[in-house]
Amino acid sequence: LIDGVISAAHAMAEESAHSREQLRSLQAKVEVTEAELIQLHQELDNASALARHDPLTDALNRKGLDEALIREMSSMRRKETTLSVSLLDIDNFKQLNDRLGHDVGDGALVHLADVTRRHIRPSDTLARYGGEEFVILMPRMPLDKAVERAESWRCKIADIRVVFGNFKLSFTASAGVAAYPDHGKMPDELTHAADTALYGAKNSGRNRVVAYSPAQP
Repeated sequence: LIDGVISAAHAMAEESAHSREQLRSLQAKVEVTEAELIQLHQELDNASALARHDPLTDALNRKGLDEALIREMSSMRRKETTLSVSLLDIDNFKQLNDRLGHDVGDGALVHLADVTRRHIRPSDTLARYGGEEFVILMPRMPLDKAVERAESWRCKIADIRVVFGNFKLSFTASAGVAAYPDHGKMPDELTHAADTALYGAKNSGRNRVVAYSPAQP
């Protein structure tokens, strides 16, 4: 009987040790799985961020801009305040690209984005609208103040000097400014108004800022 009890105790001890080993193995697998899930979430977040950013300038791309514009306009509706939009465009960019090459053109885009980014508020949004055009969203900013800010960006852009080999690149930019809700209550209406104002700036000599007026064609 004693031998039987001892044998059963040994068996129970071995089974308990085996169970503990299985438990440790399962815990290790759970920890690995949790780490893999965290890494996967991080990779998904990074991929989502990349999908909304322009790889050259690190500004939001068109997809990111569309989402930001909808979000900001919805917020401005709730708060019943103004959202100003500035559309910046490098003057004679095609000629710059054709004459000096795409590397120089890319350098101009990067420096414009960097200069503008350094002089916007944390609440503002910078996005590359397409080609050489950039959009700055300015929440809670009346039109007249937005025009002043766009003028300061225009001056800072005109002061840019980028060294390429044995020459320094300089360029200018024009800007059109519009404001919600006066110039459009939908995202495409607001960007169209800013684009119309930009067209006016280009037609009146470039290197200037024009505010949208309903009288503009």
